[in-house]
Amino acid sequence: MPGTGRQRPILFIFEEAHSYLPRGGGRFIQGYALRAVQRVFKEGRKYGLGAIVVSQRPSELDESILSQCGTIFAMRLSNSADQGYVKSVVPDSLASLLDLVPALRTGEVLVLGEAVQIPSRIKIAEVSPRPDSADPEISKSWCRERMETARHDTVVTAWRQQKLPKVE
Repeated sequence: MPGTGRQRPILFIFEEAHSYLPRGGGRFIQGYALRAVQRVFKEGRKYGLGAIVVSQRPSELDESILSQCGTIFAMRLSNSADQGYVKSVVPDSLASLLDLVPALRTGEVLVLGEAVQIPSRIKIAEVSPRPDSADPEISKSWCRERMETARHDTVVTAWRQQKLPKVE
């Protein structure tokens, strides 16, 4: 059919993929998501479907999904299990390049695979304004004046519902 499939490719992006595409299959919803994504990875290209898998924990990703990736963008990884896992899915001739990964600076990425003619170390421009993703300063929080009443019930409910409570 004109205008569909390979003539109009679709790119899926799976952010925080280790959460719902786990190594070992997972259960319930994870299992359904995993099987569907595995099918996209294995058969999707011929129908014009592509995918990007984003994860800070590649060692927790399903093996068959990561092995289907034609291009790897590796940012700084300090965990040796994650480094080893990424090395295991690239060709042996490129694996030694991944020794650079722990030394990459913020915003630097090592690109290997089909998308580049030669493996490349590149710098990605930072977004502005930069997201506030810093860890809370626990010791400073402890020094603040104590709240009169802690709303533990609201916090627990919010955790269970996975949304922020309305603060009044």
